[in-house]
Amino acid sequence: MTLARYPAYLSLVRSRPAPPRTSEGRPETWARDECDELTGLATRQALMDRLEMIGSLAPGCPLSFLVVKVSGMHGINAADGVRAGDDVLRTVAWGIRDLTRATDVVGRLTGASFGIVLQGTGATAAAAVAARMTHHLNQLTSRSRPVQAVVSAATGRGINADTLPLAAIDSLGDCG
Repeated sequence: MTLARYPAYLSLVRSRPAPPRTSEGRPETWARDECDELTGLATRQALMDRLEMIGSLAPGCPLSFLVVKVSGMHGINAADGVRAGDDVLRTVAWGIRDLTRATDVVGRLTGASFGIVLQGTGATAAAAVAARMTHHLNQLTSRSRPVQAVVSAATGRGINADTLPLAAIDSLGDCG
């Protein structure tokens, strides 16, 4: 991919409205058990199922997986309580949702980490998305507390879909 195509190809700001959501915050087309109650994003299982489906439908196409890890959650929960920690996670979830395309799939991987499936996105574009997402997420605040997020990416082809999340998580190392 050439640099001249980057802005048109990889628009992180939604140019069209997000899909309709229920009053609980989940997309209307998703079942209740496919959405994380706290954030309204896909559950880990729903995210992995969609990643597998995308990989099987287009095994030769570029595919990337990003992991966003929110650092310092243990300290926030200990100092300010679990509600403050939940607020930070909701803030990050909404920030991620605002920074992704309508074709991307976003879900909660663990208590303090999120996964993002970037369809049709190779290594260069995934690195740009990770850098931009890190920049924007680390400018967020929740209850006057700055958010600290680390973003990692793994790229490959659709045929590698099952290994991409592990590679992205492994590249985080001992962050946070």
